[in-house]
Amino acid sequence: MTRARTTDAAVHYRVEAPSVHNHRFHITLTIAQPQAQQVVSLPVWIPGSYLVREFARHLQGLQARQGRRAVAVTPLDKCTWRIDARTDAPLELRYEVYAFDASVRAAWLDAQRGFFNGTSVCLRVHGQESQAHQLELASVPGHAHWQVATSLTPLRCNRHGFGLYQAQDYDELVDSPVEMGTFWSGVFKACGIEHRFVVAGALPSFDGARLLADTQKICEAEIRFWHGQGAQAGRKAPHKNYLFMLNAVDDGYGG
Repeated sequence: MTRARTTDAAVHYRVEAPSVHNHRFHITLTIAQPQAQQVVSLPVWIPGSYLVREFARHLQGLQARQGRRAVAVTPLDKCTWRIDARTDAPLELRYEVYAFDASVRAAWLDAQRGFFNGTSVCLRVHGQESQAHQLELASVPGHAHWQVATSLTPLRCNRHGFGLYQAQDYDELVDSPVEMGTFWSGVFKACGIEHRFVVAGALPSFDGARLLADTQKICEAEIRFWHGQGAQAGRKAPHKNYLFMLNAVDDGYGG
């Protein structure tokens, strides 16, 4: 896939996995209009998990540039950095994230699959959290058969889902996990709303049709309970689509 051109988003992330065997995502963060002395940080929280999480311990090699000029990076605490930036040129940050945490909370990358939450990979740009954020997912070398699943809004993607996505703000970005690999995928509608289910690690005997049928009943009951009965329920629901992600493992838990 050719590299997507950055559009007019205030904050743009490009995520690459040049070698799945070293378990590292490479990230390029471009801030179109940085503040002077721009501050960035990695969250110590994640939606749905109510403990302090030390995601920043996996962030490595943070460097900054404006054009050809290297820009100083000063750590302020264990998860926050100040960038000695000017306001007259885009700011580019490059860093790596070690991704070998098999839980649902962090990031994972090996030869079988890739997965990450934005709280592990996407630095928060202080002062621009409410601006549009774009996430560009580069195809993984040597894994042309891999696909992408995420609830972010696609802008320009290839048939496997690699390409450019958009979130309306930082909160939506970090509340939209990304799955990459050769997962099973199925779709159903509940009250007229499209729902998708992806399952990583599905065995050949996996009964996908039963999973979709059972989940459809649950979703329709929930939508009607919270948003009204009948055909109107889908139009009153707050979501236009929904994505379920399941990683099937021998010994694990979390959601």
